[in-house]
Amino acid sequence: MLLFEEATHTYRFDGLVVPSVTQILAPLNDLSFVDPQVLEYKRQLGTAVHKATELYDLGDLDEDSLAPVIRPYLDAWIRFRREKPFEILGMEQKVYHPLHRYAGTYDRMIAMDGRRGPLDIKTGETLPGYGPQTAAYKAASEAETGERLTGRWTIQLRDDGTYRLHTKADNDDWPVFLSCLNLYRFRNKHAA
Repeated sequence: MLLFEEATHTYRFDGLVVPSVTQILAPLNDLSFVDPQVLEYKRQLGTAVHKATELYDLGDLDEDSLAPVIRPYLDAWIRFRREKPFEILGMEQKVYHPLHRYAGTYDRMIAMDGRRGPLDIKTGETLPGYGPQTAAYKAASEAETGERLTGRWTIQLRDDGTYRLHTKADNDDWPVFLSCLNLYRFRNKHAA
C-alpha cells in the first residue's frame, strides 16, 4: 500500500521509503542559482494555484476567497478549460511503479483529442525535467492500471491570465527518467 507523508514529502510503499519523481529528476531541474526565498515563494504560489484549480474542478472553490496573486493563474486555467475541452479522469492521484519502485502524484489524468494521459500544471518557466516527469507518471499509471496511455502534457499557467499547453512526446523522456533513477540510486548507495 502506498502512503504519503505530506510534512516530509515522503512516499512509502509497504512501509519502505521510495523516491519521488521530483527527487529523482532534481539533477535536471537545478535551481541552486535561485535565491532560496524566491524559491520558497514560488513553491507556495504553485501549491496555492494547484489547490485553486483542484477546488475549481471539484466545484468547491469560493472564488471570493482567492488571494489577488492567484486570480490570474486561475483565470488561465478557466480559459484553458473553456478553449480546450477535455475530460478529467483522475486528479491529484498518487501512483507507484512496482518494477522501478518510485512514486509520485500527477495533477490530472485527462482524455483530450482522442488521447489519454497525465497533465501537469506549472506556474513557472518550462524546465527540461517536465517531459521525463510526465513520462514517469504515465509509466507508473500504466503499471498500476494495466491501461495504455497515449498522451502527456504540461500546462503553463501565467500571471497575465494566459496559458501555454505543451505536448510531451519526446521518446527520450522515459529513458532519461530511468537514467536519473539509476543515478539517484547510485548516489544513495554510495553516500558517505
